[in-house]
Amino acid sequence: MLTDEPASRAHLAAHRMVHCVLDGDEDGLGRELETVVDRGGDDLRDYVRAVVAELIRVAATAVRFGIGNQTDRTAYTIDLRDSTDDQVSIDELDPPSRATIRAMLAELNGSTEDASIQLDLAVQQLDPVTGLDTVRRALTMTIGVLTWSRADSDDQLPDG
Repeated sequence: MLTDEPASRAHLAAHRMVHCVLDGDEDGLGRELETVVDRGGDDLRDYVRAVVAELIRVAATAVRFGIGNQTDRTAYTIDLRDSTDDQVSIDELDPPSRATIRAMLAELNGSTEDASIQLDLAVQQLDPVTGLDTVRRALTMTIGVLTWSRADSDDQLPDG
């Protein structure tokens, strides 16, 4: 059970955001995203960090599930593409996006300390708009991973 009330609210908000997107509930998603914009000061940073951390945990769980059996030697990487399907270097991304992706990779690769450092970098110098953008990008990444893992698991199901 979650004991830290602000973290609990962020945890629940992250899950509600995911469900709103998957269920096509635009109004519900709007209400959840407003919880980011309504924050201020240090509370904004802590809240966005907690929401993004939970979204990363959801994405990492989906990746692990989608891949199936893993060994101690399993290493995760990412292939970033732009809208024309050309490869993009992670260094070309804005710092919050770069840090969010690196946090997910660190989480996947079992380095929770590095993931925590990257999350701190992702939420530096936030205002309500950049906080919203950081959550939106993490949510988009999480939905993409969930969609991929669902499609991958559907491909592995026997016919009939």
